[in-house]
Amino acid sequence: MKRPTITALEIEKKEFSTTFRGANRSEVRAYLELIASEVEALARENRELREKLALVETERNRLQELEQTVKDTLLIAQSAADEARTTARKQAQSMLREAETERAGIVCETERLRADRDAFLAQLRSLIDAFYARLASAARESSDVPEPKRASG
Repeated sequence: MKRPTITALEIEKKEFSTTFRGANRSEVRAYLELIASEVEALARENRELREKLALVETERNRLQELEQTVKDTLLIAQSAADEARTTARKQAQSMLREAETERAGIVCETERLRADRDAFLAQLRSLIDAFYARLASAARESSDVPEPKRASG
């Protein structure tokens, strides 16, 4: 914007040469003073507006920086959230694998215990059968003792 080349003070101090039947000096002086005060008011308003513009530009720059900071923060937060989700998924998958491994171990141990139980029961039946067989044999040898009844099962 172009600055005025004439100031209110220059207008106020302006002197005109006089000629025969020239303008009324007091009217010219009054008019020049009016113009000077108007120019001074416009210059003051111009300064105030420039100062306000500078403040607005400063605030705009601050807000732009703040906006960029918020955008950066949101990007960081989004990245952290994505990373947290990825980490949580990996941990969940790892926990599932561990649980599956543990479940397989428990199933295997349960099957082994069942097999041990079945083997123990078979051995116990065999011992009971052998015991009954001995009792029966002893009973046959001494005929006065009746033969014991075998338990079913």
